[in-house]
Amino acid sequence: MTQNKTAQNKSSTNTPSHIVWFAPERENAPWVRIGAQWPTAKGTRYRQVLEFTPNSDGNIIVMPFEKNNNAETGA
Repeated sequence: MTQNKTAQNKSSTNTPSHIVWFAPERENAPWVRIGAQWPTAKGTRYRQVLEFTPNSDGNIIVMPFEKNNNAETGA
């Protein structure tokens, strides 16, 4: 495998398949990105990494990662 192809595979491996969001219960509160998840090698499960865990009322939402969405808030 060429070095360029190896680098391409490595970068696609590091890209998460899903983004984990926290949606607070407060009205008009922005969603906060709290982590990401990647499929396991077999592709039947996911590995999730949370940057922090919320300590207020709300919902945790997992959405597919979209490369063209650079927004730091969901919704």
